[in-house]
Amino acid sequence: MLGLVVRLLLNEPAVPDWSRLMGDLVLVAAILMPIGFFLSVLGRDPSAPNRMRVFLWLGAGSLALGLVGAAVGLIVGGLAS
Repeated sequence: MLGLVVRLLLNEPAVPDWSRLMGDLVLVAAILMPIGFFLSVLGRDPSAPNRMRVFLWLGAGSLALGLVGAAVGLIVGGLAS
């Protein structure tokens, strides 16, 4: 839901293109974090996470960068209009 709201907010013409690209990272995070969560318990010992847990951190970083980029783009777009 958050990714869709960010896409709607960044659809304004005054918002820079780089901010739209950064906002897409929120949608990427919505894919990476569940991958890391569900695939980290596959294997011989499901009680200990495997190396796929790195996708959780990649998703968290993608979410943070996407939200910061979208916020800066919205501020810059608001100042330009």
